[in-house]
Amino acid sequence: MPFSRILRAVSWVLAPGVLACSSRAAEPDTAPVTPEESRRPALCARPGDDAVRDVFCAAAPPRIGSLADLHGALQVAPVGPGSPTYVEGDHYPAPGIFQTGGLAVTLGHSTSLSGRVVSSINPRVIVPGGSHSLLAFQRGVQKVEIATVLRDGDGFQFYLVTFRQACSDSATGCSPGDLYTPSVETGWRDVALQDADDLANTPSDCRQCHQRAGGPGTLLMRELEAPWTHFFAPDDELNGPLVDWIDNALLARSYHRAKGDESYGGVGSEALVRTSGFLLQPAVPQDQPLLFDSPTVFNERFPFTEGKDWPQPPVRSATWDREFEAFKRGEHLPLPHYDLMVTDPEKLERAALAYQNFRAGTLDASELPDLADVFPDDPRSRAEIGLETEPGATPVEALIQACGGCHNDVLDQSLSRARFNVGLSRLSRDELAVAVDRLGRGRDEPGAMPPAEARQLTPQVRARLIDYLRNAKFSPADLDALDHAAVIGMAGNTTPAPRAP
Repeated sequence: MPFSRILRAVSWVLAPGVLACSSRAAEPDTAPVTPEESRRPALCARPGDDAVRDVFCAAAPPRIGSLADLHGALQVAPVGPGSPTYVEGDHYPAPGIFQTGGLAVTLGHSTSLSGRVVSSINPRVIVPGGSHSLLAFQRGVQKVEIATVLRDGDGFQFYLVTFRQACSDSATGCSPGDLYTPSVETGWRDVALQDADDLANTPSDCRQCHQRAGGPGTLLMRELEAPWTHFFAPDDELNGPLVDWIDNALLARSYHRAKGDESYGGVGSEALVRTSGFLLQPAVPQDQPLLFDSPTVFNERFPFTEGKDWPQPPVRSATWDREFEAFKRGEHLPLPHYDLMVTDPEKLERAALAYQNFRAGTLDASELPDLADVFPDDPRSRAEIGLETEPGATPVEALIQACGGCHNDVLDQSLSRARFNVGLSRLSRDELAVAVDRLGRGRDEPGAMPPAEARQLTPQVRARLIDYLRNAKFSPADLDALDHAAVIGMAGNTTPAPRAP
């Protein structure tokens, strides 16, 4: 099997991020407010200069009622069959990804804030456009993430578009049939655009990943060398001893099995799978802070020995395991999973068959199952994928894994979120009581912790953590471990500067 055939896709993570933008309020405007001005986002009152502001802060902002409207407003037109820039048999445009008619890339696994719904049958699609912007979309959540090039500084500004659907106002809310089918891409209501300042102190705050140490925000690409594990690749003829484990075309094949020729995220099915993640590499800084050493992980999982076959199933990667331990100490964000397919085969097959029946008209949209329920039930696998804390996690481990990414010394300490910190030695009894209250709330209640987008606590781990904080009997070893995680703040720096007393 040619090595080039193995190295198909890239584990690049785009989630809402942040670039520093002045929070100075604009001078009060005493002029009458026109209907057009009333639709301008609040962020337009703050300084900034980029293509997204050009569109949404105009005197007459566009009315966005669908994903297609958003693509049109930001000059996004993915290359693919049917596009005037696509010629059968030709290569796609070389990277200069910011051009009208950019090339979409597709992920079957993500560590973004919406990663809990991303799989090979509900992928994450990233589309570049002529407005020097990137849009990231996945069904299952009512949001679109945008990164756009700054004109007045280095790097990117990040935005989040949220919307509602008719089902949002129903008594039962939106069903999987509303969220995981083409219905979620149109019929938008109450569309809102927010920037990093708007998102600060919310569960969607992007600073926790994209501005780790207080500097300018950055796009994250976790792998800068092959193999690029979780991106779709063309479904060519598959053969060879490793194909069942590492050929990225399996992601495309899984998608086609469930959805056939259905377009997704505004991208035609053929364009969706005939992509390669390395095309995004020119768009990201090369001094990435949170790299995943994919070549080493790959070689450890598939060791080559002269005269012997590769191990099947593959072996564990000592490097990945070591980096997962570093995450559990609070030293950097969690890594993408080491496997190409992170889903449970039986669950994935049931979901794919259900979607086939929906497309065939034999299953009503209201009967469609949750397409995010395709991950293993095994607690350790779920922890490694990024869905939950480790099974049997101690209170200290649970705090670091579920809370350490947002409640630490590295992120903005002026926000109310900073009143809780995994460094428990600095918290009062009253502050601990607030944490206990938040942990005791239902998942959908306002202020519940961890937020629904974050790594979750199992019921047993949650109960132990609540008792631990309520009793407040912390050993010196516990406080040392928690203070270590607080000072580093998952920023990828294992030798932090001493914290001021």
